[in-house]
Amino acid sequence: MKAVGKWWFVAGTILFLAQDLGAQVRGTIFGPGSRSYPIAVSPLRNLSDGAVGRELGTRFADILERDLVISGYFRLIDRSAHIEQPDTSGTEAENINFDSWAVLGALGLVKGTFRLEGDIVTVEAKLFDVAQRRQLVGRRYRGPVDLVRRMAHRFADETILQFTGERGPFDSRIAFVSNRDGRFKEVYTMSLDGGDLQQVTKAQSITVSPSWSPDVRYLLYTSYKKGNPDLFLLDTLSGRELVLSGRSGLNLGGRFSPDGSTIAMTLEEGANSEIVLLDRSGDLIQKLTDHWAIDVSPSWSPDGRQIAFCSNRSGTPQIYVMNADGTGVRRITYEGDYNTAPAWSPKGDRIAFVRRYEGGFNIFTMRPDGSDVKQLTQAAGNNEDPSWSPDGRYILFSSNRSGRKKLYVMDAAGINQVQLTHGGGDDTSPAWSRWLD
Repeated sequence: MKAVGKWWFVAGTILFLAQDLGAQVRGTIFGPGSRSYPIAVSPLRNLSDGAVGRELGTRFADILERDLVISGYFRLIDRSAHIEQPDTSGTEAENINFDSWAVLGALGLVKGTFRLEGDIVTVEAKLFDVAQRRQLVGRRYRGPVDLVRRMAHRFADETILQFTGERGPFDSRIAFVSNRDGRFKEVYTMSLDGGDLQQVTKAQSITVSPSWSPDVRYLLYTSYKKGNPDLFLLDTLSGRELVLSGRSGLNLGGRFSPDGSTIAMTLEEGANSEIVLLDRSGDLIQKLTDHWAIDVSPSWSPDGRQIAFCSNRSGTPQIYVMNADGTGVRRITYEGDYNTAPAWSPKGDRIAFVRRYEGGFNIFTMRPDGSDVKQLTQAAGNNEDPSWSPDGRYILFSSNRSGRKKLYVMDAAGINQVQLTHGGGDDTSPAWSRWLD
């Protein structure tokens, strides 16, 4: 628990030390749906005394490249083809040999420097337009050396912003469930590229359904470690964990409202499961559903006015939408005999969900009224547990297409599906946080 709190504390220091380096040029260089914008990422030039920390420049470039590949917008120029050497070439527009990058086909270029002083690193990263021979944006980051990964994620977000007009999703966290370290299901967190992996719970039990608070400080999850499926709240800053709802029976699927003031969850009463609303202390505010059927998997609309959920009140699991006070319940899926796990996009325009289709489970999206249904996954095996990125352009999900269940990411159209986790065990139930700042 303490490791989680430490990560949160030191990560915050980067927020106050990031600075602009020169004027920024905003605007769309290529439109939505474009792919494979050729860009070169040069390892950062080392300005430290001697060869100390030399690998940090390459590490920053490696992480940034991985992010840009995952984004689906870029084609990375192979580093082995680079002509300029990072430790001897210039990092300002006036002393960069842009011809040596243009001949490789690069339209964009990332260069920069770093200086390591003890455990503190200062990174200056810059994005250039090769054809126009000018700097588009520059950033200076200063913080503990173990935050180099996050610095690279933040610059990836900035790079995507420059080329698309929208900030990228990489300065965020992912929570998920895994049994990779044994037979127990525990909650882990990581960066989108699979780095900074941390085991959050050590309950030696079954822990499921993690979700983040809007400020990314708290995690909700259900654990059986006390014998009952209780809803827990973890403060990632202090490491303090408490039972938020320990009512007899199932306490599952806790989801913070967009303003963080209330929590929607499934509460089992006898053999019946209803969606209820709790305050932040766990007190029951209101029962939102009151039906003989099983009602589960609440997902808030980004404005907090509606909740999508799954219910079998029609005889099979289907997706419904209701107002946040439980009124106006309406069914929005009619095709297929098994539709579940709704996830409302942060943009509010689509709901992702899981449908049993042609013998397996696949990810679909639809408009909030149930129209314009689109299938995103068609791979062998099962594809489940959709979770949206904070910018609403990507979807995380779990899939056993390669054997064990692993986490994947794709854009909102189902393109560029990339595997994120590897190794032993099953990884499921991903929850994508908002941005860290």
